[in-house]
Amino acid sequence: MKKTILLAVAAVATVASLAHASNYAFRLHNRADGYTINGFYTYQDGQWSDNWLKEGQRVRPGEDIDMDWYSNEGDCVVPFRVSWDNYGADDFKVDWCKHPSNIYMQNKGFSWD
Repeated sequence: MKKTILLAVAAVATVASLAHASNYAFRLHNRADGYTINGFYTYQDGQWSDNWLKEGQRVRPGEDIDMDWYSNEGDCVVPFRVSWDNYGADDFKVDWCKHPSNIYMQNKGFSWD
């Protein structure tokens, strides 16, 4: 009986840790002066994804938001596009296999750590 309970607890702990084990989770920071982010897209299989931000969601200057692909699979270098209110969009690339925990959108370009 004890062994069964220990196995069940171990199984639940493993499933729980796998559910939260995404290496492609990061925090998107808007450090651009006066520009609000209204879209975040990734490019795979020859096309741009749907907007990763929720309908009507915006990231204003100085704000940040948690983002997660809920996956550890796929290409390491995946282009991403950020669109802005009253500006348009810019395309960038980052190596997701280096597990950036923060992406900082700036007035020109971006940085990550």
